Amino acid sequence: MSNLEKNLKKALKLGEFRLFYQPKLDLTLGKIIGVEALIRWQHEEKGLISPLDFIPIAEKTGLILPIGEWVLRTACKQNKDWQEAGFPPMVMAVNLSARQLYQANLIEMVARILKETGLSPQYLELEITESMMMEVEYVLEIVKKLKQIGVQISLDDFGTGYSSLYYLKEFPFDSMKIDKCFVRNCTEDIKDATIVKTIIAMAHELDIDVIAEGIESKGQLIFLQQNLCNKGQGYLFSKPVPSEEFIRTINEVESIVKRKGISQEENKKKWREEALQSKRQELHDAVRMHQGFIFKFVKQEDKFIHTLCDGDLLYQMDYTPEQIIGSELKDFLPEEAAKQKLQFYQKAWEGEEHIIYEGEINSIHYLATLRPVRKGGQVVEVIGSCIDITKRKKLEEHLQISAYKFRLIAENMPDITGILDVTGRVEYVSPSCEALLGYLSSEHIGSLAFDFIHPHDLAAVEDKYMKIIQFKQPCEAEFRYRHANGSWLYVDAQITPVMEKNEIKYLVVVARDITKEKQKEINLAPLDNRMRFEQSVNMIKQELECAKKYMEQSELERSSSYHMENTWFEIKELEKKIQELLMRAKSPTK
Repeated sequence: MSNLEKNLKKALKLGEFRLFYQPKLDLTLGKIIGVEALIRWQHEEKGLISPLDFIPIAEKTGLILPIGEWVLRTACKQNKDWQEAGFPPMVMAVNLSARQLYQANLIEMVARILKETGLSPQYLELEITESMMMEVEYVLEIVKKLKQIGVQISLDDFGTGYSSLYYLKEFPFDSMKIDKCFVRNCTEDIKDATIVKTIIAMAHELDIDVIAEGIESKGQLIFLQQNLCNKGQGYLFSKPVPSEEFIRTINEVESIVKRKGISQEENKKKWREEALQSKRQELHDAVRMHQGFIFKFVKQEDKFIHTLCDGDLLYQMDYTPEQIIGSELKDFLPEEAAKQKLQFYQKAWEGEEHIIYEGEINSIHYLATLRPVRKGGQVVEVIGSCIDITKRKKLEEHLQISAYKFRLIAENMPDITGILDVTGRVEYVSPSCEALLGYLSSEHIGSLAFDFIHPHDLAAVEDKYMKIIQFKQPCEAEFRYRHANGSWLYVDAQITPVMEKNEIKYLVVVARDITKEKQKEINLAPLDNRMRFEQSVNMIKQELECAKKYMEQSELERSSSYHMENTWFEIKELEKKIQELLMRAKSPTK
């Protein structure tokens, strides 16, 4: 173990470390909006030692973990003390070392220290550098968890590491710091100036605050203000100082931007211009990201010239804004299509509201709406919007084909297909109705189906119909239905409820004519009755034969008596009558 390592452990134990604070200022208002906590070692013999001299050793030996925890706790406590003393809330920035970022309990440690010190997470900012993020997926997960706690995350020394743009895209940074190596010569070196301008503009587009480090001169401050850098820190305002000195010099530090920078009025004007430009860019981006596309046109020398056109659907149609803007309809559409659209354009230019039309370009169906824009009562331009209706058109075509097939089946099937509402009123009936019942389909629609059912069958059919409505289950019914000529047809009907949101929307009835089958049953009924009668008589005859044999046997075994003679007589008479019945059953029916 080296002497420096031993001394670092001793310094931590004896409390020889100190925190100095460097203010961060809003470059528009000049107010201090935060501070960065920077560690110093107050050595008993060597005096104040810079972190550049001992942090690398602390990183290598692992002592950076307990030192880093001490820094975080001390900084949070100091910020909370300032708030309780009545100073305006500020964000305390603390640098995380690479070793800290990868320690297993970082999230728990940060949450615990915030709880112990009572500092709200929004007033703590953790600074990390690009060089720490070699294991992107792991670090990204850590940063997201820190964000969930509520702390702010800043990307330090931007532009000095690798894959900076990738990190900006993936990581949820609240702010980024332009490294002082670019700020130092931004007023003398055109390349540094360009880099700083680019970083600021890019950060604004990504909605990330920009902090410039190392501001040391009035020229650098003005350059950064003119290019709308949000915040800054550096020796022009204050070097890192102990807490007592920081508090004592707040008013002096906050006067520097007003004294040495551009005026607040000029600064605010630049920010307004930037906000306006930003809104224009947002509008352009919104138009570009529109799922359909938006366009505008004006009339110049009797020609409709497009002045705007963009949106995702435009590219799906294999067009670009450059092909449309500055062009007439005939310049990019087929002649016939251009003529059709021209009529709608003219109507909109004449002031007609809510013009809607459909079109097709490169197999994409679209719905367009036009709205005139007036100024001083006169139409000065027309704005249009198009949405993709290709799926809807295909669905309509599919439904049309399905409807055609249904009609084809319904019109050519011998059975009658009908649609009833829940009251039994006819909403549709297939053309086979005319062939079977003698009614035209149109004559039947709107009538009550129950009015055509035979009175003797009506009660049973109504009962089954009510059960369908109640239980929402299909049912089969057999009944007589009145023909147009007044006769009655026997039909067998399958009734099926069609549901919508668990309620019966209507009922589909498929009815089959079974009159011929029923007539056969009626004609065969008498013959069936005779056969059953003959069978019954024959059975009785067989029973009598058995009785006769029994009597004959009894007569041999017993002496004759008056009772036996009477029984014989009755059997003989019954036998004659049965014989007569059999003869009648065999004779033709009159």
